[in-house]
Amino acid sequence: MDIFFSDLLYLILFSILLPIVILIIYSRKSSNPNLPPGTLGWPVIGQTLEFALACQGGNPEKFVKDRMNKYSPQVFKTSLLEANMAAICGASGNKFLFSNEDKLVVSWWQHSMTKISRFPSILNETLVRDNFKTPAFFPQFLMPEALQHYIAVMDSIAGEHIKIYWSPRGEVKVFPMAKKYSCSLAFRVFMSIADPRYVDMIYHPFQILTQGFLSVSIDILGTAFNRALKASKFIHGELLEIIRKRKIELEQKEESAPRDLLSHVLSALHENGDVKSGMEISTQFICLLFVTHHTTSSVITFILKYLAEFPNVYCKVLKVEQMDIAKCKGPEGFLKWDDTYARNFQRSHH
Repeated sequence: MDIFFSDLLYLILFSILLPIVILIIYSRKSSNPNLPPGTLGWPVIGQTLEFALACQGGNPEKFVKDRMNKYSPQVFKTSLLEANMAAICGASGNKFLFSNEDKLVVSWWQHSMTKISRFPSILNETLVRDNFKTPAFFPQFLMPEALQHYIAVMDSIAGEHIKIYWSPRGEVKVFPMAKKYSCSLAFRVFMSIADPRYVDMIYHPFQILTQGFLSVSIDILGTAFNRALKASKFIHGELLEIIRKRKIELEQKEESAPRDLLSHVLSALHENGDVKSGMEISTQFICLLFVTHHTTSSVITFILKYLAEFPNVYCKVLKVEQMDIAKCKGPEGFLKWDDTYARNFQRSHH
């Protein structure tokens, strides 16, 4: 959360130097009686500082609960990261959101995300199904029948990763290491890039880019947003080169080209006559890397956390499941799809 504080210093300085602008912004408070109760906080900054402090203290839900108690348990208004918004709470709020998708509610990208991702087709637009459809082959590519071919690859990368980054250390910080593993896995599965040196080269700029996604969009030297823009330019350049080379491979020797997600994307676009720029394809993959990167690493981290907190479960998982599978495989064998269903440990309830 340090990125919030560095950016907020610039915002506070900006507010002090431009009091006239602040007064103008303050004078534009809406008197619409249909708005939910609450406050938008400071001009420009909104309530981002309070939310950042709650997150820094490891209790982000306090920000929401305090406002639910003060204003309304159903809905309240606030302003975070340059955007005025309504926070809809509780079961009824969830039902409203999920039952009105693309009707009363549309997807929205935070301003810094659209700038950093450089997605021309959705920049400054809301995301509705008519102008941002998921490619038809995506569900097929991500189905279990397709993913089972990558089980051995995942196992191989995990073994290499543990050997290189985990085993030599006396103490391991799981979440950063899990993020590095998920990044390596994504590059291998999505684009067939197996060179660890190349992944290491991309990994650090990618972390800077993801931090900038949730920053205040102030393009001044030293801000998280400014660093993320530079990282985005570098990553886009690398991905555009990968896309260019893959297009040539598919045109000249389609049968021997890797049959990964990138090849599926380019082939499907060609077959459907859909003309997309390399930048749009590059941005789609950056977004895909972003969403898979954090979800995968978070799941890995929580699994290891709970195994460490419940040693009895860890011992049973290790002895009952993992050791038996390892004996069947031998030292050089890799996991197969069937192994993921073998001897599932069920924790007994007492």
